[in-house]
Amino acid sequence: MSSIEREEAKKIMEKRIKIATEIAERLFSKNIVDRGSVQKLLMETYREHALQPMRGKAWPEDIWDKEIATIYLVAKHLLRMDEKNPEVFHKLFHLEEILEEASSIILDKSGEEARKWVLFLLGGSINDNTLARLLRVVSTGVLLGFYEEGKLIELMKKIAEIFPEFEKTLRKYAKYFIAMRTAQAIALGIVRDRITKEAIKQALTARISLGPVTPDDKYIEYIARNIFEIPKDKLESILFSQEPTKKKRTRKKKKRSVKRRRKKSAAGS
Repeated sequence: MSSIEREEAKKIMEKRIKIATEIAERLFSKNIVDRGSVQKLLMETYREHALQPMRGKAWPEDIWDKEIATIYLVAKHLLRMDEKNPEVFHKLFHLEEILEEASSIILDKSGEEARKWVLFLLGGSINDNTLARLLRVVSTGVLLGFYEEGKLIELMKKIAEIFPEFEKTLRKYAKYFIAMRTAQAIALGIVRDRITKEAIKQALTARISLGPVTPDDKYIEYIARNIFEIPKDKLESILFSQEPTKKKRTRKKKKRSVKRRRKKSAAGS
């Protein structure tokens, strides 16, 4: 069972999907296949709309090239450009297609066979950045509502078996996804208090089963504010809320008042 249904994910990501659609349509109308030009267009368009690229707290040097994965997913699943204009599509999204094909191999094959095929596809080697980018294609697809959440979770489990040397990178990415998914649930109104917030965090951690990958609430707050544009006061009431001091004092006063009345009743009887 997914923590968020696909249609719900699409709804909350409507602004991001709309902007990505506009960018994709511009690229294909002008047959742009140079990734440098795509990065520039992404950066300018996002800044014009005050939109952050999909990320955690870090701002890697290649963030705009990584964000091309969002345009790839929209161009493929919404605009069907892989069918309408395959020549431009394959030239422009060559990297994303390879990464997604590698993820399919990991999901479909097992053990040493999967490892050999993936390494062959990626030119003989894989590093932390390549693995993170592979995960990004699928996780962004989940967050945008194109893929089921279970696909990413199964992928992470399989990667842990096939590429155990990347355990640290995998756990780091799992933490990012849980934070992103929890923030998305807050934006949707699925999470409205600390109890449901903890429930979704712990449920995802248990489903992913990669050890201690639960993100702290400060990390979730950062993503919720910067990616989902959730107001700070709303987040504080959900992530860090405690019983207000005023209410506590009122309850104490009521208790003292009740005790006094009981004493007076006892004295008069």
